[in-house]
Amino acid sequence: MRHLPLIIVSTLLLLLVACGKTPGYVISPDKMAEIMADLHTGEAVVDANGAAYRNDSVKRALMQSICEIHGVTTADLDTSLYWYGNNLPEYVKVYDKTIEILNARIAEVEKSGAKTAGRIQRDTPDGDSVNIWRGPLMRRNTAGNPSDFISFTYNSERNWERGDRYTLYARPLNPHSPLFMTLAVTYNDGTAEYVTLNQGSEGRKQLTLVLDSAKTATNLYGTIHYSAGRDEISYIDSIALVRTRGRNDNVKARQAQHTVKIR
Repeated sequence: MRHLPLIIVSTLLLLLVACGKTPGYVISPDKMAEIMADLHTGEAVVDANGAAYRNDSVKRALMQSICEIHGVTTADLDTSLYWYGNNLPEYVKVYDKTIEILNARIAEVEKSGAKTAGRIQRDTPDGDSVNIWRGPLMRRNTAGNPSDFISFTYNSERNWERGDRYTLYARPLNPHSPLFMTLAVTYNDGTAEYVTLNQGSEGRKQLTLVLDSAKTATNLYGTIHYSAGRDEISYIDSIALVRTRGRNDNVKARQAQHTVKIR
């Protein structure tokens, strides 16, 4: 037992040395960022051509083709996502590099004179379209997870404006069950509005809540719920919460939302 402190110190030193390095079986950060950038681009293609990508097998084929381009398998990608999901500081670095790659591609397209939706931003408090998400960027789903929910709350602050839109994004990978998302807002007049989404299958999901332009919002709430089955290993990736400024269609855009009196 007298050697136990030395063993503990040695173990900690080994962990510190290993920290920040990806194991040999994990896709390197630079390559992972390139793959994720291609996956994001693939999602944009799917969104723009929904009729052609209704079948999940077609979406899987797209993912497989992206993996083949980079010389990896979907199993390699799953293994790497698992490692990065358990090493979030490294995942954040990869995600930031992914955004750099996508913005560089956008810049190249804009040089040719084509119009785009603009640069991608992350964790920026100001601006017309920003990602304000402060939670985990990815979650690994297993039956042993402490909770099936990712919950979040944002309090009103100086950058909030009436009529703002909040869009929650999440991309299930290898899901066995539907993904359920909720967004809700409370107002200073004692009312609240909420909207929900319940969808299965892979591919990016998005849920948009439009604030009432005639009211002052006080809090924004939301949840992402996924219940993993026995022996299941799946992922929720690319989680984001994007705020965009209101347009001139506030009433029409809010038609699918539910209003309740809370006090």
